[in-house]
Amino acid sequence: MAKKLLFIIIVSFLLIIMANSGCIDNTKANSTWGEKKISLDDIKISNTTVGNRSENNDSVYYVSGYILNQNSFEALDPKIKVTTYYANGTVFAVNEKPYLDPKNLPANDKSYFYARFEDPDKKIAKFEVKVLSAKGELV
Repeated sequence: MAKKLLFIIIVSFLLIIMANSGCIDNTKANSTWGEKKISLDDIKISNTTVGNRSENNDSVYYVSGYILNQNSFEALDPKIKVTTYYANGTVFAVNEKPYLDPKNLPANDKSYFYARFEDPDKKIAKFEVKVLSAKGELV
């Protein structure tokens, strides 16, 4: 009985030491253990982002521009959403998977994006681009 009690005390003591020493890190960033925290506030949509009609097919409306990563490390798997609106402010269409090149946002650099919308009646009056999420580099 004394051996079991001594074993439990030693194991408990070792677990307390490991938990306080940093050997066990259970903190998460963007749901992945060991990931650097990324600031979504430092991922911005460029001021040069535009929406216009295709020169070849007037019924197609494009929104294109750059996503700027001002973090000091690469942003992995960024998710952006492009929403287009009628003149009265109601939603015309949403694209949650626009083309992005490169797919990951390099540190202190940019990635080009565009989204395509079919608009044969030329009803799109404005657009909005939002950064939904991104992950940090794994360490």
